Amino acid sequence: MFVSHRHYLNEVPVEGKKNIRFLRHLGFWDRYLFQIIRTGNCVSLLSTPTAVTEDSFWNINHFEDLAKFVFWTFNKSFLLKVIGRVEGQKLPVLLRCRDLLMEYPVAYSEPEPADADQELLFCYRKSAHMKTQSRFAQLFQLDSQNRRDFLEAVEKRIADFPATLPQATGNSIALPAVEVSQTTAEAIIFLEMLRPMDGSPVKTLEFITAKIEEAGFNHKLFSPVKRLANGKNPYGFNGCMAGMIDFFYQHGYFKNEYGLEQIFEAYLRFSGNSIGKFKTFLSEFRNDRHYRESFKQLKGLKISKLP
Repeated sequence: MFVSHRHYLNEVPVEGKKNIRFLRHLGFWDRYLFQIIRTGNCVSLLSTPTAVTEDSFWNINHFEDLAKFVFWTFNKSFLLKVIGRVEGQKLPVLLRCRDLLMEYPVAYSEPEPADADQELLFCYRKSAHMKTQSRFAQLFQLDSQNRRDFLEAVEKRIADFPATLPQATGNSIALPAVEVSQTTAEAIIFLEMLRPMDGSPVKTLEFITAKIEEAGFNHKLFSPVKRLANGKNPYGFNGCMAGMIDFFYQHGYFKNEYGLEQIFEAYLRFSGNSIGKFKTFLSEFRNDRHYRESFKQLKGLKISKLP
């Protein structure tokens, strides 16, 4: 927190541009902010800001930090450059960008995250205080406007994607209850994560579904589950679902660029299900008895890893 206080706000270089930090060292934060904005750079309240380039902006892992912790005070020229690359992005990336910007219409959007450390908590408090100061108004206005313009371009591109996917051909097994022909972006994003078998991710999904049935799972994992009276999922469902996802994740059926958390989130949207306290579930699911049983059932089928 001491470091964050010493560097009340920090310049985030955009494509290598930097300012002389004389005004920052003197504590003239409003003048230093004007200097940053004039240069076309961004602002962070964290002590270790990461530089921004056109490539790093479209790296979804970096984008998450940009959405949460960086004020988008870059100039119109840089905005046009990143918007110009919207056309070339895959749908899962665009959907994740949209979700993050809906959640973070400005940097350090309240409420404070429950798992925030002391420095991050202090940054949220700095942000709340800065909102009451007219000298920082331009910071918030520019951040909000750049995010709206970028989000508008992303949503337009998402709307251009087809609402349905082609059906698999041949004598294949039936797809689960959430049929591909009925799905929208949720199906596309989940299928996009699957490595294609015989040239089609639909074939991969059919294979996974067939193996679930062969293993004798007690739950239909690709249909919306009927919840209990207390609103929770049926006993064992979460572990069974986790066993299925983690088994095929470990066996290479999902593309390498997607992490397990992203896959779980996409699966839940696709299947129409949800899990309470999702972060806790992610940290503990391998300790669940039903997870271990489901994983063992699939392992007993001697399913080969995808090369």
